[in-house]
Amino acid sequence: MPLTKPLTLDFTKLRTPPNHGDTLIVPDAARWAKTARANAEALRRTDLRLLNEPLTRWRRIIREAILGSDDRLMVVTGHQPSFVHPGVWAKHVVTSRLAAALEGVGVHLVVDNDVPKETTLAVPTMRDKRVDVHAVRFAEFPVGQAYEQIPRQTTEQITRFEQATREAMGDRYPGSMMSCFFKAMTEATVCRDWVDQMIAGRRGIEESFGVGLEERRVSEHWNSPLLVDMLLNAPRFAAAYNRALAGYRRVNRVRGTLRPIPDLLHRDGRWEVPVWAWQSGSNRRRLYVSRKADAVRLYVGDDEIGTFTAARLVSGDALEKGLEGWYLRPRAVTLTIWARLLLADLFIHGIGAAKYEGITDAIIADYYGVTPPHIVCVSATLHPDLPVTPTTLGSIRRLRHAVRDLHCNPQRNLAPGPGLERLVDQRAAAVRQALDLRKTDPGNHAARRRAFEAIRESNAALLRAKPDAVGVREAELARALDDLEQNTIARSREYFFGLYRRESLEQLADALPAPDDFRV
Repeated sequence: MPLTKPLTLDFTKLRTPPNHGDTLIVPDAARWAKTARANAEALRRTDLRLLNEPLTRWRRIIREAILGSDDRLMVVTGHQPSFVHPGVWAKHVVTSRLAAALEGVGVHLVVDNDVPKETTLAVPTMRDKRVDVHAVRFAEFPVGQAYEQIPRQTTEQITRFEQATREAMGDRYPGSMMSCFFKAMTEATVCRDWVDQMIAGRRGIEESFGVGLEERRVSEHWNSPLLVDMLLNAPRFAAAYNRALAGYRRVNRVRGTLRPIPDLLHRDGRWEVPVWAWQSGSNRRRLYVSRKADAVRLYVGDDEIGTFTAARLVSGDALEKGLEGWYLRPRAVTLTIWARLLLADLFIHGIGAAKYEGITDAIIADYYGVTPPHIVCVSATLHPDLPVTPTTLGSIRRLRHAVRDLHCNPQRNLAPGPGLERLVDQRAAAVRQALDLRKTDPGNHAARRRAFEAIRESNAALLRAKPDAVGVREAELARALDDLEQNTIARSREYFFGLYRRESLEQLADALPAPDDFRV
């Protein structure tokens, strides 16, 4: 049985909340509880089967394995174990509140299989009345390796990280939530690696705001019938995946086969599946599969890493036992499909991922043959408490025009002075000659060139008569460009939410829907 009719929402038209304190809640919060219940009911009634078993059975098994129960509504969100900005943190607040309103459970999927984009924490600073960004290194690890491979940091390493952050923030540190973050990170007793430490630090802040989520790491929970089904039906899945991408590109006028994500490839009888593979200490690589009769072979590049019978794959833990030393992890689309079909009653996206959910929806509808479960979207913007100037892109454009006009038309930009009248008259005569030649003798290029050079020489002579004029105007532009750069730093919404004052985070929390808002 198909799922209920999807909400008529176009997530591709979402826009980042522009101003400090703005939030984005799509659709209206009053619809969320009803949507979660509708998803749950539809997923209970669907006749979709995976590996010849009902989806309802797989959902029960996976939900019980992850949370020990299948009898409560599950509100799910997720993100990498990175230094999340307030817009991401807003998802955690809303997930926790909606779960409370539903008397369900809020789950945060820690996407520890992703690769960090940087090894530093960006800290906005204020030094000598200038706004800047200081990059504070938080860990040492090889570029290209997943979060789950970053080792546990020692107490000494965390202390150095804290001291560097404190120094960068200066007198803004005591008012921030960073002391709470570092305290929780340091005091956490059961931390196997950096990911566990990051979870502990973030939870230390969130719990002080009454935000409580069940943290579940993707690397430990995602293996499921979804992966086996992809391996057994790779050609058909790749076709649906690529059709979804083609549809997205057509609607959004995107050219090529690499954006927003690449097509799945087919080469030498092998089909790519949207899964990463790696060995301990190595970078992620793409996974391919070939199937001949009952034999299923897995490849990373040209290297065969395992061979299975179809029956053995379906039996359960064959991949874990048969791929010793290899780790298989979902790519973004695969993870979202897994979360929406097998775990969540309602999945809460941020603005970035929500824009691409049309791709996931199309795959679910095409390959699995059901209407996709509804999703919702949350985001927000907070700016740090740093000074800004009135400088804007518009004022920069005006200043650039003024500098250009000073060079091209100094006669109307320079204050009158001794000797200027004669130079202005010379320039006017050269302009009249150039205009006359253009009308009466346009083919006389040599004469027109001489007239043009006469204008340029007059301009240069005027500027030499007022040698400080250009310097003053260009210095004004340079100051404005510097102000604009500092404004960009001060108005960024991408800083770690722990760097903000508690009062700012409280204001954001108050602007987000409360549990009662979901009970309408």
